[in-house]
Amino acid sequence: MVDRADGLARYAGPALPPDQPVETGRYLDALRRSKLLIALIVLPLTAVVLLISLLLPRTYQATAKIVLESSSDPLQTRDVDSVERRLATIDALLTTRETRLRAARRIPSETAATLDRKVESSVDPRADIINIVATDDTAKGAARIANTVATTFLAQQHRVEQRRLNRARATLRRALGQLVGRAGPQVETERAAIRERLTELDVSAAGSGSELSLAEAAQPPTEAFSPRPIRNSVFALFAALFIAALVVLARAQLKPRVSGSRELSRLLELPVLAEVPYVRRPLGHRPQTLSSAEYEAYQTLQASLRRRLPATQQRTVLVTSALHGEGKTEVTAALGLVLSQAMHRTWLVSADMRWPKLHELFDVDQTPGLSEVLIGARNGGNSDIFQLSAARTGSGRLHVLASGRTPPDPAQLLASDALDGFFEEIKESEYDYVLLDGPPLLGLVDSQVLAQRVDGVLIVCRPDRQTPETALALRELLDRLEVEPLGVVIVGSRTSTHSYLPG
Repeated sequence: MVDRADGLARYAGPALPPDQPVETGRYLDALRRSKLLIALIVLPLTAVVLLISLLLPRTYQATAKIVLESSSDPLQTRDVDSVERRLATIDALLTTRETRLRAARRIPSETAATLDRKVESSVDPRADIINIVATDDTAKGAARIANTVATTFLAQQHRVEQRRLNRARATLRRALGQLVGRAGPQVETERAAIRERLTELDVSAAGSGSELSLAEAAQPPTEAFSPRPIRNSVFALFAALFIAALVVLARAQLKPRVSGSRELSRLLELPVLAEVPYVRRPLGHRPQTLSSAEYEAYQTLQASLRRRLPATQQRTVLVTSALHGEGKTEVTAALGLVLSQAMHRTWLVSADMRWPKLHELFDVDQTPGLSEVLIGARNGGNSDIFQLSAARTGSGRLHVLASGRTPPDPAQLLASDALDGFFEEIKESEYDYVLLDGPPLLGLVDSQVLAQRVDGVLIVCRPDRQTPETALALRELLDRLEVEPLGVVIVGSRTSTHSYLPG
């Protein structure tokens, strides 16, 4: 309601909401992330079109041209509408069954039905030209069909015109015969008019058919009209790119991804401690080989951990992620490597008993490992196996404890009292840093149990695999567990990198 000057209230409609900006950056990022999907759509479709084009039989096209000549009388005006109607009439007559039957008699192995499929006509009103286009399996056959149809039609039109002139002459002669034996000035005038008209008809008969003529005979084409593999492949490439872009954008619209580290930090309400760049690696790589950009990122990460962890002699950190496959194990291995090179005694524990991978990166045996330690402690055994596994794996200041044989129920094993005893053993050890590679947080209780027993939790995220719903679910889970993580490590940033081997 708005008050007016006269004291009366006037209703004002609601203001329109401002236009929402188009998130082009999100869509471009979706296209960049989906390069593999785009390639899986574009390459097969283009290859199929190319293969089909190469396998299809070749066809050739030849064109004969018929011209509609204008009147030779300079005093006669040219009626554009009548010319267009005349061209339309000729175009219709060219495709009649009578024309096809007459042409088929002059072409071996052709019928009216086959010519109906092979012959088309079109009008070019700008030049008063009728194009007769013929298609055949051979170049000479296409030219022969086009020329035969054109000459057959011209001959047919010539005969029609001759019959029309003959009928007109016969009519005038009968009229002239009816005037025989009659006299008078009016009769003589009629005789003169009829004789003049007969003379005009004789002149027209001498040049009958000159209105239509063959302007250009069809020549055998030098190359096939279809298929054209290169042209078809180019068209298929652009069409497939368009389809792939629509698929990717539809996926981005239906299931949006997190656009980058800034949005992910805002959704999780956590600081970004480091952004590890994307590096293309061969299969079977080892964490001992890092690029220079990666090494700098992990140096930044270890400095951030020292500032955020409590100032105690030993610091225990759980490295986990929201989903499986976000790179938490690689981060655990590389961070442990950097910490050990900084003269910190570091112990890496593979607490992910569902998807163990840490032992593969350091080429150590999977058993005995953490599961054997916990099972032995639960059954009242001693910790010899714990001491053996810690000393046996790894070398120097970096030791690795594998996950061990996968138990039937990892969550139940981690929730047992044996885990408390394991952490008591950790506190009594001489390691400066203990990094636990835990399973994903969402959907599993394994890391939720571990998160409540460590000094800090490090969240590893790949934005291209995160959705806003996943990030919010992770934030709600951390709030329920009353765990405040140290921060987020972004994996998969695109930066320029150079190879670096830490010594």
